[in-house]
Amino acid sequence: MFKHLIVFAVAVLMPISAFALTIDETVQLALASNNNLKSKEYTLKSKELASNNAILIFFPSIGAQYDFSYTKRDMTTALQRKTENNVASFSTYINLNLFNGLSDMFNFQMAKLNSDMAASDLDAAGYDTILDAQNAYINLLKAKSDLEVAESNLKLLEMQKRDAQISADNGLIARNDLLQTEAYLASAQLQKITAQSAVTQAVQKLEKVINRKLDPNEELVEPVLLDITLESEDVLKEKMFNNRSDLKYLEQSYEVAKKTELSSLSGVYPKIDASFTYTTYGHEGNPFIGAPSSDGSTNSYVSGGNTVDNNMVVGVTASWNLLSVASSSMQSIADKRTRQALAYSIADTKQNMVLELQTYIEMYYTSKAQLAQALTGIKHAEENYRVRKNLYDQSAATMTELLDASSLLNEAKVAESNARYSVISSVYQLERTIQEKLPVHTTPAE
Repeated sequence: MFKHLIVFAVAVLMPISAFALTIDETVQLALASNNNLKSKEYTLKSKELASNNAILIFFPSIGAQYDFSYTKRDMTTALQRKTENNVASFSTYINLNLFNGLSDMFNFQMAKLNSDMAASDLDAAGYDTILDAQNAYINLLKAKSDLEVAESNLKLLEMQKRDAQISADNGLIARNDLLQTEAYLASAQLQKITAQSAVTQAVQKLEKVINRKLDPNEELVEPVLLDITLESEDVLKEKMFNNRSDLKYLEQSYEVAKKTELSSLSGVYPKIDASFTYTTYGHEGNPFIGAPSSDGSTNSYVSGGNTVDNNMVVGVTASWNLLSVASSSMQSIADKRTRQALAYSIADTKQNMVLELQTYIEMYYTSKAQLAQALTGIKHAEENYRVRKNLYDQSAATMTELLDASSLLNEAKVAESNARYSVISSVYQLERTIQEKLPVHTTPAE
């Protein structure tokens, strides 16, 4: 079964020049230079590091502490008694939370979801950048095509103006026919000025998207797309819901809201912590040599005649802030309302996506039909102009009829240009909508 090709405007068999810029190259340049994407890439890296770091919430806290104190006392002047004392200590401790209403687990899950949201946001921004690049490229192609149509129309009317001037000078046509020709010519000149302005603006837009200047000799290559019948709306809708990154972002936001609600509710439960502390004591700044014995003897097992003092504490603590129960319950209700709002937002987004999909499906088929009609219209308009021109040359048609024929030809060319780029645009809009390539990007066989 042969596939029919929709070949747009320029000759497909023409070789691509060394200065040609394709639409795929435009997309790659846009992706590489888009500042918004770079910003979101760093945001993703930040969220990924935070997600990896979140696992530490389940680890115990382990630490060490050193203390030194020096005390000097002068009891009374009468007793002539003074005492000096210094104590050094070194402690190691391990603290572990055994239960806190599972808030640590929810916080860990939220960190992972925040990382996934950043990835979805980056993905969605990437597809938006691709569509912006494609639209900028297609808009410049269309602007150049419109300029060619305007120049062709102007050239045709300038020829008619010269013929009309000669005929008027020889008294072959009325003066008002010459004035009518000049009016059409003025309109054609305005059409060209408008088209030139559109080209300039389209070039500026494309240069912004790819973040570089276009070479004056750089040509654009029009895409060649296969004429296909799209899959059913239900199939495309399923692909859209499965693929769309912005929808995934909202769904992940909903999951974060759910975890936030549960984390807030964990405040109504008590907290249980376990701890272990081991401390050694000494003097003279060294916590490991022990404190002097009370009788000053030196028969201790530690060198220097000192005893080694140490202390070990193992404990379990349960705490329950009764006042936080009401606060946590109210916060949980507030978080629930946020989650419910997101649920409606997701439903509304899906409805808008379905309408968007239906719009671009209709646009694709309508544009194809318009293009087919426009191509036929050009053939008829060209033949009509040829006949009217021959009749006018034989004085069998009026200047008004010839001008009307040239106007119809111009309108047919404009309609063809509009329909042609509308087909291309609808393809790229559909691909962005379902976030998947359509099977139209096949180079025709030679």
